[in-house]
Parts: sequence; C-alpha cells; structure tokens
Amino acid sequence: MEICKLNADNLDEIVAKAVNVLKNGGFIIYPTETCYGIGADATNQEAVNKLYDYKGFRGQKPFSMAVKDRKMAEKYVEINDIADNLYKNYLPGPVTVVSNSKGGVAVGVETPWKTIGIRIPDHVIPIAIVTAYGKPITATSANVSYKPIAYSIESLLAHTPKKSQKYLNLIIDAGDLPKNVPSTVLDTTLNSLTVLRQGKDEFKNAIKKSNLVVTKVTNSTDETIQMGKEVANKFVPIHDNGPLVFALSGELGAGKTQFTKGIGEYLMVEDIVNSPTYTIINEYKGSTVELAFIHMDTWRIANHGEFMRSGLQQYLATSEIVVVEWADKYYKELEELVSEFGGKIVKVDFKYLDQNTREISVYENR
Repeated sequence: MEICKLNADNLDEIVAKAVNVLKNGGFIIYPTETCYGIGADATNQEAVNKLYDYKGFRGQKPFSMAVKDRKMAEKYVEINDIADNLYKNYLPGPVTVVSNSKGGVAVGVETPWKTIGIRIPDHVIPIAIVTAYGKPITATSANVSYKPIAYSIESLLAHTPKKSQKYLNLIIDAGDLPKNVPSTVLDTTLNSLTVLRQGKDEFKNAIKKSNLVVTKVTNSTDETIQMGKEVANKFVPIHDNGPLVFALSGELGAGKTQFTKGIGEYLMVEDIVNSPTYTIINEYKGSTVELAFIHMDTWRIANHGEFMRSGLQQYLATSEIVVVEWADKYYKELEELVSEFGGKIVKVDFKYLDQNTREISVYENR
C-alpha cells in the first residue's frame, strides 16, 4: 500500500501511478466532491470481483462508474431524453445517472437489469485519472460495507479491517473532505409515461381533497434535509395507529431522497439513507421509535402487479413508518392499502424551480 499526499506539484505523478495500478488490476483510493471513493477498472471482471471481496456483503447492489464526460458515457450507455436533461443540468456533480447498458463493462458494474450507473465527478483527481487511463473506473465509496463513509484517510484506515486493507494499492490523500452526502441516484430506465401521467392526476386529485400543512422553498440540499426533519417532527410524535406513510411526488432530481434523509435523521437512523432505486425497498432501524423506517422507490416498478408484489403490504400490516418515492405512479393502490391497514398518508409535492431551488408542499387529509 502506497499513500501519496496530494499537493500543488505532484498531480501528474500521482495520476501516472494511479493509471499503472489500474492497468495491473489494482485498486486506488481517490477523493471526490462527496467522499473518498475506491477505483478499479470498470471493464476488468477480475478487478470488480475483487472489489466485491473488499467491500463485503452488499447483495445485488452494483458499483457505479466514473467517466470523464458525456462522450465517454455514450460508449457504454443509451442516453434517453430524461438522461439527456440530467447530463446537461446536473453533471459534473454528485449525481449518478442510471441508463440502459450497451455492454463493455464488468458484471457488477452492469446490473442484472442491464443498466449502468454513470458518474461524472466534479473533482479534478478522478477526472484526470479517467482521462489518462482512457476507460471508466468504479465510483463507489471507499468504506467497506456497513462502515462509516470515509471523509479522511485516517478514518478510512481506522474502520477498514486489515484483511481488506491488503487490496489497497494506492491511496491518494487530499486531506479531510467536506462531509457531503453521497451522490443521488437517478434511474432513467423503465419509465412508463402513461403510468406516470395517470398517477399524477390521481395524486393531484387527492391533494385537492387535502389540507395544506406547509409550503417552503429550499435553496440547498441541507435545507431540503432539514425540512424532512421538521415534517417528521410534526407527524411522527402523534403517530399512534396504523402505518404512517409519507407519499412523495416530484420529477427526477426534485429532492425526494434528500427529504427522506431528513426523516431518517429525525428517527436517528445510523445508516446512510440512500435511494432504493435498485432494491425497491430499504429497511432501516431508528433509535427514536420502536418501528422500522421503510424507504420505497416505485420508479422501477412497471405495473400494478409488481407494485402489489413488492413487499410493501407486510410493512403496512405491522404499522411501520414508510416513505414512498414516486408515490404518484401507484397512488390509488397505495391509498387503498393504507386505508385497509388503518393508516395515515402525508402527501409531499416537490416542484423543481431551478438547479438549487425547490418548492415543497405538505398535505394531510381533511
């Protein structure tokens, strides 16, 4: 293991070392605008297999990959109209855009659904490395599974078992990084516009029959997270019967996952709350209530049958606290299920005003 401290004079030397490690199937630790990441050649199956060994158990959760620009991304994925909008308005930046794969990358980077998550980091180091290497590298956080996100090399090594440290060939130490949240995952595949339109109408009709609790304009990720905490503080303490469901509606990138992070923070969930785009449902344990905190994303659910088989009902039956992103896709079905189990729905509508600004409105039944 070699640790290189980054300074103003050694960028080219460090990039050359990183490229050499990648060519030989090794791993590099590198800084990004969110946290320290671990990079391996995303087209090298043996290297990606070793990365799974390093990270430890993570189920079917794939590794996203970093590219230098859209042109490189287009070698590996199909960019549809929704993805095109994200590339133009959000990248480079802390966003992972999931698109259908064209192949050419290792299994584990390409998912079982033949999709790939693409990152264009807003940081000079990964961009310089990928540019020099000419191929994408993995863009997953450097920590092993279930250990803290690494914002410093000291913290990373302190929480990485010795048996995992043996995989690390080159560590690029850029000092302590700002404690930014991991990238937001936006899946542009399996989008049924018909389902979205029908669901949106049903959601709007439900809002018309509801009382407005609060509307707020947020100007940053932190403010959106804080609003999630405030809304949870209003509704969770009075939750005493049936499931409490926060039904979130808003376009890609509108802040739904960040709002959910705020609810998780209020519940004192220790794990990082991430989008369950791949897994459909994530379950967390909070320390402020005995109930589980359930986070669901319906984006990849293609029809009514899949929604009813998603596993949501078991959580509603045990009266958990549930957040559903893209709730408008199957709002009628969700409303019926919550009613069946004697629960309450809090509707949250997100409007994208510009790259940093969102208008968030919260409604409850009259």
